[in-house]
Amino acid sequence: MKDNTKYIWSSLRSVEMTVSVVVLFLLTSCSKNIDLQGLLYTINESPDERFEQSMEYNKKHGYAKIFVDQDNYKVYTMSDIHVDFTTDNLDRYVSDYLADTTAAPFSLCLGDIINATGHFDYFMEHVKPVTDAGRRIFYTVGNHDLYFNQWDEYFSRCGSSTYWFEVYTPNGSKDLYIALDSGNGTLGVDQRDWLEEVLRSKCFHGYRHIIVFTHTHFFKKDTSQGHTSNFNMEETYDLADLFDRYNVSLVLQGHSHARDLTIFKDVVYLRVDALEDHYPDAYYTILNIGEYINYNFVKVN
Repeated sequence: MKDNTKYIWSSLRSVEMTVSVVVLFLLTSCSKNIDLQGLLYTINESPDERFEQSMEYNKKHGYAKIFVDQDNYKVYTMSDIHVDFTTDNLDRYVSDYLADTTAAPFSLCLGDIINATGHFDYFMEHVKPVTDAGRRIFYTVGNHDLYFNQWDEYFSRCGSSTYWFEVYTPNGSKDLYIALDSGNGTLGVDQRDWLEEVLRSKCFHGYRHIIVFTHTHFFKKDTSQGHTSNFNMEETYDLADLFDRYNVSLVLQGHSHARDLTIFKDVVYLRVDALEDHYPDAYYTILNIGEYINYNFVKVN
């Protein structure tokens, strides 16, 4: 009887799962904003394939050196903009950033630039004032930027999704920033090995801070993002150990649209808010980089 009961419950769970998938497919098949295949499994270039393209890009364009005019500087940071047909919050971010004469000449974007198919041109049109002012935005790719096979479009506009750059201050301090491609919820084999080599080769260069930024957060605390765009436990532990061994100061993440601060093995993991229009609690983040790193969160709606 117990075996029969277990079999019945197992069958019911299987039926429930099947029905759920069918209902999800029916609900999303008519929506251009949801890539059902992309939600369930990777159909575009693999992380290793994107990494290879990024390394070719880096080889051609090199790695940036940014010189700031203050020892303590501010870095404007946005994530999960999800641009479709409106850019109110993005425009506010750009306006605030350009009006802040004390801000660093670069800012960070942690991915999910767009919401669905297309709209990359629309996003780029609205951040063009940043480059026109002689400043720049450093990007890394989000899962929504990969849906509907859009990696090529992202790559043509934003370039490499895996790279590093250095920031130099007047007193001789320097900080290292590392962008990681976590659009599929994994670094893949090649990117992970590259990350360790970068950290190993640069750990004796006297950096004041090492700051990693990526889209997908490492510490999953709910199931809101499904299973295809979250790190598994083994990879999270491996990377957390790597960050600890090489004295990473801060790991910036987005993805869940909800702010979270986790300290694990003396490394700070900051998950920032979404900037998406119509989101009830949309914020951007300002990092204050000095001897210590502090954060300000600016509500935009």
